[in-house]
Amino acid sequence: MVPHQHSAVTSLEEQNQGGVTDIKPVTPLPSSPLSSSPSSARSLLRRGIQALIMLIPVLILLLFIIYPLFAILLQSVFPNLFAIQASIAPNLSALIEVVKDPQSYLALGNSLWQGAITAILAAILGTFLAILSRRTDLPLRGAMDTLVWIVFFTPSFLIGEAWSLIFIRGGIPDQFFHFSDGFIRWFFSPVGVIFILSLKTFPFVYIAVIAALRWLGSEFEDAARLSGARTLRAWVSINAPLLLPAILAAGLIAFAEAISDFGTAATIAQSANVTLVTYQIYAAINTSPVNFSLASALSLLLFIAIALALLIQAAILRSRSFQIISGRSRPARPVALGVWKWPAFVFCVVVFVVAIIVPLAACVVLSLIHAFGQGLVASNWTLDNYKTVLTQGSDYLDSLIRTFWLAVGTATVTTIIGLPIAFIIRRTKLPGRGLLSMVTLVTIAVPGIILACGYIFAWNAPYLQYVGLGNNGIQFYGTVWLLFAAFIGGSLPYTTRLSIGALDQVGQNMLDTARVQGANLFQILVRIVSPLLRTHLASVWLLVFTGTLFELAAAELLYPPGEPTLPVLITGLFGTFRIGPAMALSMLEVGLIALALILFKVIPWLIMRIIEMRARRKVAHVSTHQAIEQELRDAAGYI
Repeated sequence: MVPHQHSAVTSLEEQNQGGVTDIKPVTPLPSSPLSSSPSSARSLLRRGIQALIMLIPVLILLLFIIYPLFAILLQSVFPNLFAIQASIAPNLSALIEVVKDPQSYLALGNSLWQGAITAILAAILGTFLAILSRRTDLPLRGAMDTLVWIVFFTPSFLIGEAWSLIFIRGGIPDQFFHFSDGFIRWFFSPVGVIFILSLKTFPFVYIAVIAALRWLGSEFEDAARLSGARTLRAWVSINAPLLLPAILAAGLIAFAEAISDFGTAATIAQSANVTLVTYQIYAAINTSPVNFSLASALSLLLFIAIALALLIQAAILRSRSFQIISGRSRPARPVALGVWKWPAFVFCVVVFVVAIIVPLAACVVLSLIHAFGQGLVASNWTLDNYKTVLTQGSDYLDSLIRTFWLAVGTATVTTIIGLPIAFIIRRTKLPGRGLLSMVTLVTIAVPGIILACGYIFAWNAPYLQYVGLGNNGIQFYGTVWLLFAAFIGGSLPYTTRLSIGALDQVGQNMLDTARVQGANLFQILVRIVSPLLRTHLASVWLLVFTGTLFELAAAELLYPPGEPTLPVLITGLFGTFRIGPAMALSMLEVGLIALALILFKVIPWLIMRIIEMRARRKVAHVSTHQAIEQELRDAAGYI
């Protein structure tokens, strides 16, 4: 090797000395296979590991979402497929039973018509509040967003239980106001159920409409008013149709949330003897003998109802154009309400007092009293409920800690997994990314009770023993790990779709530059995309954390024996009328969310303050050093 290189160099020098100008470059010698193979092997291994890491989120999506939903479909058509004596003989008796069984038929019908009315009321209320917040001179309108988010994060079972205890015969308000029997019957009826569902779902419409109003300027109103139209007519005839896509989309979400809500179905609906399909699914699994076929059939029909709503919305929007964003859009001017300013303000105050302040105040009061029927006398106030639930080693404290760590784990895992899936869908050309996008979009509408039902069929199947799961292998079904997987499966579509929206804000030129420099997908995701989206990822984490803390449907069906989560324990305490401990646990759970929100705001502020203080110190140090140097130069010049 060395002599050969020396001869090549000598030949080149001789040619140069001889005046030869046509010099051919020396071909580099191939490196030794022994020296290059370890580096190549390590590079291939590293790329393989990175590709596997990118593939893991997709596998989790398939196992934790697609597989359980597919199991529901199979169970509905092949009711004995997951039995010990498995059979692939089709049988539609379960679907026929839903139609023939009066209770199931009534539950499905109640959910559909009450969900439709709820969606209409939520659309009207949410749109009206959004317009008042963004396009009028309403007093204190800046506080409306915070109040809406509080309503959004508060679980429906807590609102439903609080209002049920407010209007129950013999309750504290009844001791003061003596409600009539007709009024109590009116509340504990479908009217009360729709009332609670409307309060819980209008934030979806509010959030969607304020996002649409951000791009709707005043130029359309100005044109209408120049033509002689009044402000109200301009809004009804021009702006309202332009906002229709946002209203319809949010109304669809309100409908889906209403018919899939388990918290209301398990609280006020049961007290009102109003059977809803979500509770009917729960009852079919928790009866003896268990009716898996009926549960799967009801789940399938509920999912079909949501899918039909999606198709109807798409058909409505496909026939019209609603484009409002252009290069000449100007910020909108707030409309002066005039004499309607204070009536509108009073209306907003009443809405939020009814939606959140009264229920939370009732929860706080009930958590601080000893006996529910003794009223607000001084001797009835106590902190014993909090002492009971916070006692070391108690079931209450264990449930609180268990739920907290499940929420932390779910938020962390889904945030980490959702971003790679979103990146694959939006910023790669990998095959199957369109299918992934469709799956994550469709499964957002899947209620938690349906997904939990699918987990029972999918992960309790006898054939799993052949892959090492079951009684003779790794025990997965009936453990907290199954519940953890269900929480991940229920939250993953949300984190993925939210991350897709955030990825659209990242410039493609940065990613292309990274690829030119040799970065692979994994490196781009970890070193470029994640740091840019750190604020978004923190918001997604907080959203999943709060949702998991109050998740009732999946926990009610899948919690391990003797290890209930906090929502399951709270509803159980309500069922046995142990109001004090139940409300104390509820307030502690609300306190955890409040603490998380505070930390989410305070920690970034503290970090920025620390960075700012360090920067000021460096500037002061440099300035002092420069001043000393200047004084020395002046002294030297004087000397």
